[in-house]
Amino acid sequence: DTAGNMFLKNKSIYVLIQTNKTNRDKLKTNTKAFTKAGLKVIYQFLTNPEFINKPYRFIGEKATVTIATVGVVLKDLLKENYIIKKNEKEYKFQNRERLFEDWVKEYNRNLRPKLRKKRYNWLNKKQNWRKLKLPKETYWGGANAAEKLTEYLIAEKIEIYTGLDFEKVMKSLKVLPDENGEIIITELFWKNQGQSDIYVDPILIYADLLNEGNARYLETANLIYQEHVKNKL
Repeated sequence: DTAGNMFLKNKSIYVLIQTNKTNRDKLKTNTKAFTKAGLKVIYQFLTNPEFINKPYRFIGEKATVTIATVGVVLKDLLKENYIIKKNEKEYKFQNRERLFEDWVKEYNRNLRPKLRKKRYNWLNKKQNWRKLKLPKETYWGGANAAEKLTEYLIAEKIEIYTGLDFEKVMKSLKVLPDENGEIIITELFWKNQGQSDIYVDPILIYADLLNEGNARYLETANLIYQEHVKNKL
């Protein structure tokens, strides 16, 4: 990954390199596209490539940003050669993989820490999160999503993204506020598009796992990249 960590495994070789670095090094570019608002727009382009040629108003609504922000992001992505002009009215991606790598790095540095979040603990100490049904507009993220998606990882904490009021989620899941709780509920940074999955997009799961930095999470992130992300880039 962008921090120098590496996981490679096949029938005859096993390589694991774990550095003490995170992938939070500042992006060496003058682009304004990787601000908090800009990252929301880029996430839409990564998860929905066809959005790049949608009207600014449409993109802004999905990313929950202003029309002006969409214009700035497209201008800077063009300037930095992440996209190029297909014709006078359309863009196409020049290097989606580089855009994805830079987005992951800057999401963990610039957007993730600024999202509204709260910690909770179970009212029932014996609650098994795997048997829970999440309310609408609410999705498993991080290690929980990775566990459900790959069956390779045992989640050490609970991460949930929601577009609902936190109190509604708290009542639905029967959890109590706790500054040191194992359950982290985070606000959605996109407009729910009626997705039926119980977890967030694999691109976001990958970014969440890289933010943790431990070996098992990096192995799982690699599996998710190979099986669920790479073919989108």
